[in-house]
Amino acid sequence: MNAHATASKLDMDKLRKIRALMDGGKTDGERQAARRRAEAIAARAGLTLKAALSRLDATAKQTAGNPFTAKNPFQDFGDWMEAKEPGWKAKEAQRRAAKEAARLARCKELLAEFGSEDAVFAPTDAEATVREALAHLEDEGNTLWGYRDFKYCDGPTPDMWTAMRSAGVVPGTVAETWAAYQVHEARSDARCAFCWDYTPWQWEEAWRSALEWLLDNLPSPTVEGITARLAWLEHRANQDMAPDPKRERMLVAALQADFAAFVQTGQTESHPPRQRTAQRRATVQDLLRTMPGLSDREIARRAGCSPQTVGNWRRKMTEVDQ
Repeated sequence: MNAHATASKLDMDKLRKIRALMDGGKTDGERQAARRRAEAIAARAGLTLKAALSRLDATAKQTAGNPFTAKNPFQDFGDWMEAKEPGWKAKEAQRRAAKEAARLARCKELLAEFGSEDAVFAPTDAEATVREALAHLEDEGNTLWGYRDFKYCDGPTPDMWTAMRSAGVVPGTVAETWAAYQVHEARSDARCAFCWDYTPWQWEEAWRSALEWLLDNLPSPTVEGITARLAWLEHRANQDMAPDPKRERMLVAALQADFAAFVQTGQTESHPPRQRTAQRRATVQDLLRTMPGLSDREIARRAGCSPQTVGNWRRKMTEVDQ
């Protein structure tokens, strides 16, 4: 691979932002996390972090010293659009102002809800539990995802699942998982309101990966489970991202299995409820004939029905006897 091809694969803009966090992060943990992200960006381009930062510095010097490369290729876009659509600049300024006003209003709401900006960025209970549970699996060699053998798209490793389940943080149903996912998404959105390019910690990514895997795969053949899985499917359909065919097949297979099991359960239980009703009725009638002195409540307890049902049958049998 030649130098030009390598440089073209290096995400300079992202690396420049991550480097700012490496140098100016508020805590040592934040700076270390930023460094791991920078190493991952460099690794994807086939470079060491040192080499990638050298290219970044070299590019900055070239840009600063060359009036042609320093020129923003989009700086005349506004003039071009204004000529094409008179009034475009004013509309664009209004749109941006409205967007910023909405963001500031959202931040104000979040400050009222959480009390401070630091509280927004503080780990949730679930995130803190995951962080502690997975601490022994941290791997500096995995510069992209932070844990031994972990790849986000594949879901947590067996060791990660064991650790999280031992900590009692893994939901047991799709409905519970969907609720947990919505909480996680809401907190992520809140953080992005204050910092649009917020970079999640490795435990946040691990938790999100676990929830997505469960939403794609966890069996849950119930009304609540199928409803939650359909909500998850709708959520994914509204994301501006190309779907992963493998994940789509997994989700469809899980949904089909849930529905088939749900239908089978409904079919196998279509007759027994009627049989149980007939058995209860016979039991009530027998107790009313043989032990008419028992109260409606006691007969209901023995027959497994409501006192009102017993009272109804008592009246019917009295009417027949008269």
